[in-house]
Amino acid sequence: MQTDDLIALMAADDRPVDTGWLRRATWLCALAALMLAALLVLITLGARPDFAHAWLTRPVIAKMLLGASVASIALVLFQRSLRPGLQPGKRLPLVALPILLVVGWAAFTLAQSPAEQWSTLIFGRYWRACLIAVPLYALIPFAILFALARRGAPVDSRLTGACAGLASAGLATVAYSLHCPDDAVPFLATWYTIAIAAIAGLGALVFPRLLRW
Repeated sequence: MQTDDLIALMAADDRPVDTGWLRRATWLCALAALMLAALLVLITLGARPDFAHAWLTRPVIAKMLLGASVASIALVLFQRSLRPGLQPGKRLPLVALPILLVVGWAAFTLAQSPAEQWSTLIFGRYWRACLIAVPLYALIPFAILFALARRGAPVDSRLTGACAGLASAGLATVAYSLHCPDDAVPFLATWYTIAIAAIAGLGALVFPRLLRW
């Protein structure tokens, strides 16, 4: 076949290319992962006893908003990282905005509280459980997003992994808030932030090793 014939044959198929399927798949996968993580939290740990009342309180809403905000921003960047040429890394610092808001709120809370209460406000009763549970439940969306990343064409797999980790930790934060009984904002700003950073680091470390083209 001559080159001109090949070009003509390719041009004859003028159907529009669906460039939005990765975006749709990302949000559908995230929704499924959130539902699975939340279901697993309820099965293994159960909802907090006062959840019927507590879910309308500011601390619980703050946990969910922190997780949802981090996950939403990271998911946008994640799906953009699967398409070459979009350069989502420049917008990665946006993920820090909801975290900084919570940290600022925590600092204000501590400033308004006696120093002898700081330890209780920061450590709460179950800080170790938080550090273990959020990363563990984040493995569900992490695995789903990794499978999706293999269907895309990430140029910077480290960035893709970091975004997947941030999104996974954010979704796990929303799920774990159904159970977490520690409501102090300094607790949220400390241990949830550490857990989110840990999963982001895991993603940045693991994705470049496992995504091979």
